[in-house]
Amino acid sequence: MAETVDTPDTPPSDPQTERALEVVRSALPEAVVASELSGRHPWIQVRVEDLRAACRLLRDEPTLQMDCCHLISGVDWPEAAEIEVVYHLCSYSLKPPAAYGRRAEKNDPWIALKVRVPRDQAEVPTVMDIWTGADWHERETWDLVGVRFTGRRELRRVLLPDDWPGHPLRKDWEFPASYHGVPIIPPEGL
Repeated sequence: MAETVDTPDTPPSDPQTERALEVVRSALPEAVVASELSGRHPWIQVRVEDLRAACRLLRDEPTLQMDCCHLISGVDWPEAAEIEVVYHLCSYSLKPPAAYGRRAEKNDPWIALKVRVPRDQAEVPTVMDIWTGADWHERETWDLVGVRFTGRRELRRVLLPDDWPGHPLRKDWEFPASYHGVPIIPPEGL
């Protein structure tokens, strides 16, 4: 059974995330690992092996139509020895439900879908064939956090040089003293 985070005095559930959870659980009963349906940043976490199927469901479900992968981000959790990949999805095809008013806790029809993978095997299947715009975001997440997106054409750095040492948003990354013989002054100074 998947865990749903709930606390006393929990604000009302986000209707969009709640509907997405119903759709995923209905079609993929074992896929959902955890979820948070209320508050400012609700989310659904699925198993990495179910990611692509869940993404297709959210894109193709007529009541959701998540036709845009707006952002993919990576979060390093060294104490858990995991990296979390977060997909921020939205629909440009559907008008937001009336539930999204200015007074709502969360006033947008976006969905956050998450997966977690081991730090030492940070591999997630690509969603570029589901949302073409995911290309840049997967490359950036590879570049900065070191998540390898499998099943896609070349995965190369987008912000840093190809031979840059490591992935700078990993919490154990150390600033190099020099790059190609040029001394580097770290942001915090010498």
